[in-house]
Amino acid sequence: MKTLPSSPDLAHLKKQAKALLRAARNGESAALQHFAAQLPIARDLTATELAGWELKLHDAQSVIARDYGFRSWAELKRAVAWLRSTQAEKRETWLRWALEGNARERRLAVRSLAEQPALLAGDAWFACVIGNESLLRDRLARDPSWASQPSGPRSMAPLVAVTHSRLILEEGFETPLLACARLLLTAGADVNATWTDPNYPEWPLSALYGAAGVTHHAGMTRLLLEAGANPDDNESLYHSVEARAPDCTLLLLEAGARVRGTNTIGRVLDYDKPDLLRQILAHDGDARERPWLHHAILRGRSLGHIRLLLEAGADPRAVNEEGISLYRWAQLHGRSDVVEILGGLGVKEDLSEEEAFIAACTRGDAVAAERIREGMPDIFSHLNTRQLQTLPQLAATGALEAVRTMLAMGWPREVRTGWDATALNLAVFQGDAAMARLLLEEGADWRTKHGYGDNVIGTLSWASQADEIEDPAPRDYIACAQALIEHGVPVSATEGYSFSDEVGAYFATLA
Repeated sequence: MKTLPSSPDLAHLKKQAKALLRAARNGESAALQHFAAQLPIARDLTATELAGWELKLHDAQSVIARDYGFRSWAELKRAVAWLRSTQAEKRETWLRWALEGNARERRLAVRSLAEQPALLAGDAWFACVIGNESLLRDRLARDPSWASQPSGPRSMAPLVAVTHSRLILEEGFETPLLACARLLLTAGADVNATWTDPNYPEWPLSALYGAAGVTHHAGMTRLLLEAGANPDDNESLYHSVEARAPDCTLLLLEAGARVRGTNTIGRVLDYDKPDLLRQILAHDGDARERPWLHHAILRGRSLGHIRLLLEAGADPRAVNEEGISLYRWAQLHGRSDVVEILGGLGVKEDLSEEEAFIAACTRGDAVAAERIREGMPDIFSHLNTRQLQTLPQLAATGALEAVRTMLAMGWPREVRTGWDATALNLAVFQGDAAMARLLLEEGADWRTKHGYGDNVIGTLSWASQADEIEDPAPRDYIACAQALIEHGVPVSATEGYSFSDEVGAYFATLA
């Protein structure tokens, strides 16, 4: 594997890729063998078969990236930009990768640390982030009180830096980071130390939150709880349910974490986790604390989730903060199954003409919806903002037939909800290509900005690289990218964005 120079030139690397591509297109055996050796898709092809391929620049760039040990050209470009930055910028970027980064960024953090160990050498606070027990032990020997002193670029106590390090998810870092945590606790570090993110000054974040809510590491969570960490820190339990495995949540519940008042039930309903919902309700969750049934319907949860909440005492006649009853809410979201259950409980209400129209649309009954619209041609002018938001909300949960019917009835395409996002943004966020195609075919505008100030390309960029988006989201971001291009989004609009390796490779084929 080749090693990049200390200040690599991206233009030179591009020239290498172009030269390799020219040689391969000219049939030079060495170049063809180079492609066959580095491109996984070409490894089973003979040189003759490979020569018949229509090799493109992105193929050559991928080969060059793999020559240097990177998985993609995009990853190589990020490493080049990092190497060419100042020393201070290198440290700040590296720290962001280690504490906040997705899988790709964490890989870069590990690699860059191995290639430039001097970057963090001798810094005891950074030793907490990487798990350098020896350096940390030396620092504590000189000043034991340092164990509880906030320091470093983020003004974090050493234990908080250890527990927030996402490097614990990478091979070779789990054991040393756990050892550093034990060392700090033995030295008297405050197990309930907190850190305040400048972006959220009203929410102090604990060391336990780092373990249970950020890295979702059961071993670190258990270690802190056994050392006396307070499980009721207002953040750890709520964020623990975001993990793919329930281990941290169960550890917190076993330690006596309080469910009521934390919105944990609402958070677990954001995911398809009925077993975990059952355990949270059985602990001390209050099914009547808030209109959880409304939230379950909003998030597209199954009838099983609804039954669990009802069995735990949720009120079938509950009204949400907007004054909408559960019966009406279920009708407005096309949940005929929930309406049937409510009917069995004696809950039934008359709907207004506008509500009946929405209910017909959301259950996919175009005939009934059209009949109402014929009697009220200006019906959309009678719908309030909350009612109009039904379209993007159902797009977010994959209700394809409901959205198809709503669009056919003339529903406004650019209504926004949630994080001020349109139906198209929400569909792409979920990686729901079928929904995205439907919306694009019906005139959804990819340029509409969402609440974070970007358009659907920015949504695709973030979501395709995210580690946290859970099933049952389709997460087919390549198909979403294809749908956008096929419906008129120019390739040039993707320039300046980063994507997952797969999505980035697709856009590269179009360049």
